[in-house]
Amino acid sequence: MITKIRILCLILLLSIAYKSNAQRILSGNLVINPSFEQYTQCPDNGSQITYAYPWEDCLGGASSDYFNLCTTDRGLLSLLSYKYPRTGAGMAGIYLYGLWIGENYREYIMGVLTDSLKKQKRYCGELYTSLLPCKGAVENMGMYFSIDTVYNYNGLFSLNPQIENHQGILMDTAHWVKVNGSFIANGGEKHLTIGNFKDNVHTNYVELNYSPMGAYYVIDDVSVCECSFEINLGEDTKFCGNETLLLNATLPNATYTWQDGSHAATYEVKQPGTYWVTAYVADYDITSSDTIVISEDDAYCNPPLIIPNFITPNGDNVNDNFQIGNADKYDISLQIYNRWGTLIYQTAHYTNDYNCHGCAAGVYYYLLTAKSLRSGKVKDYKGSLTVFNLFG
Repeated sequence: MITKIRILCLILLLSIAYKSNAQRILSGNLVINPSFEQYTQCPDNGSQITYAYPWEDCLGGASSDYFNLCTTDRGLLSLLSYKYPRTGAGMAGIYLYGLWIGENYREYIMGVLTDSLKKQKRYCGELYTSLLPCKGAVENMGMYFSIDTVYNYNGLFSLNPQIENHQGILMDTAHWVKVNGSFIANGGEKHLTIGNFKDNVHTNYVELNYSPMGAYYVIDDVSVCECSFEINLGEDTKFCGNETLLLNATLPNATYTWQDGSHAATYEVKQPGTYWVTAYVADYDITSSDTIVISEDDAYCNPPLIIPNFITPNGDNVNDNFQIGNADKYDISLQIYNRWGTLIYQTAHYTNDYNCHGCAAGVYYYLLTAKSLRSGKVKDYKGSLTVFNLFG
């Protein structure tokens, strides 16, 4: 109602400087008109939240307020000169604790989501709020999600909001304060109600004596998004002695504790073992953890070389070369000798390309040194190689 706005404006300092705010992009936000920018009509008094469609108040006779810089109303402009919207040109205003109007007087705003919430999915909700100079301030601001619209003609909703402020009394009149949290949806919720859901007796309230009015707050930038706080270090895996693995537990705005007491977002593994991490996201009071077992396996780190004992270099592309299985896992040096001990071939980096072209049929001997590319382990091999079906 216009009287309420006039009284509010009388106690505001009108000399606050204009401050521009860049529009914040809310990726994945399910709230329609989250910053109260869209309107069907420019407000000309305070009790017109329904102009910021589809927002509405939930109470018969209540007067939840809509503010927008498009207004020419003196009362609204006076308030806007003191408290500029956090982003854009619009914001809402409600009483969380009404004294001068009546016991347990409350105001609420109700919004609509673009889609119903999914059962057993986690959602993060947040809004920004600021206290106008009033008689008092409260802690209890919450977000209640429901399948259908909710209405109450008695002034107070005795509901249990899924998200509620727990950071203490909201008494900052100079800055915007974030109220946020997360919850698991029952499924089907498509309506959001914002306000104080506790009566005066159970509301955490302090008197500030700025004015005879109760606790009045402006609200901007409401967001509801599907979110996840699950850490995934990956499946249990193999490890080789000269390798390092980097485990990544990164979550936004989290603190971390690894099994050795370190606190970085990542952890470098240099030896096999069991590794775990716990992350705490203070903004949403969420703890998440994961464990991974990393073992050393010689067959994985050093797969066996499969060395043939004969080749048939006749040009048919079948068994023409001295083809060593798993050679790509090693750095191989190779020497081949004839039966009289004469070195006929050698290389420091063998690539499965030797075919004994030009040599006589018969038995040859090899010396081979293989260094594992994974573990660095070195092993020597020796044996015989029989050559059949030479080129003509």
